[in-house]
Amino acid sequence: MRLLLTRPRQQAFALAAALQAKGHVVHIAPLLKVEPSRHDREAFEQASAVILTSANAVPALVGLDPDVPIFAVGPETAAAVRKAGFRRVEAALGTAESLLDLVHASLRPSDGLLAYASGHYVSVNVASRLTERGYRCKQVEVYRTSKAGSLPKSARLRLLGGELDAVLFMSVRTAEAFCEIVADAGLSESCRWTASVSLSKKIDAQLRHLPWKDSQIAGSPTRAGLLEAVAALDRRRRTRVF
Repeated sequence: MRLLLTRPRQQAFALAAALQAKGHVVHIAPLLKVEPSRHDREAFEQASAVILTSANAVPALVGLDPDVPIFAVGPETAAAVRKAGFRRVEAALGTAESLLDLVHASLRPSDGLLAYASGHYVSVNVASRLTERGYRCKQVEVYRTSKAGSLPKSARLRLLGGELDAVLFMSVRTAEAFCEIVADAGLSESCRWTASVSLSKKIDAQLRHLPWKDSQIAGSPTRAGLLEAVAALDRRRRTRVF
């Protein structure tokens, strides 16, 4: 299939390679730009464990003790943490709730301060939720995401020409950006020639008002789940007349 991948550029490459290995043609059109935020590293240096909900936070941890325990929201984020040289990494199942459960099962409130390395925008405030459970957890903003003002020209032309089989969405913020961009550019109706593939129901809900030809939601909020969702859409389009 011909796919448009909308996640930030640096995160897009590994997923694009996995999709290309399945025989798909992938076009990358980042709709979010990730920029580091100035922050105080003291909380990380004092923490008994660090919590991440995105691989975007990994650069902020470089230089910490490689044996500090790190709890990542899912397998892909955990892989990015290990690649950065950290040795004690635990992965949840891809959702904030599974991450909270993992921390609760692994640590006691008496184990000390926890540090949550976050972006400016968070859908679930992990620090607050852990505080409610009796933990001491400090949220430290280490990056911000800003929305793109438009689609790249090549992506815009492919959408207009019906040359995309699906657009892939990995976050609510990306879905919001896409909806704003196509509305401002008068491209909303062009979505009826393509399908959407979303990492979660919450992302899909953000896209529902657009006239997609078809929609598919990943069975799990992981790269493997997204790859299977793309495969399921491909099987359906091969056997169905739209």
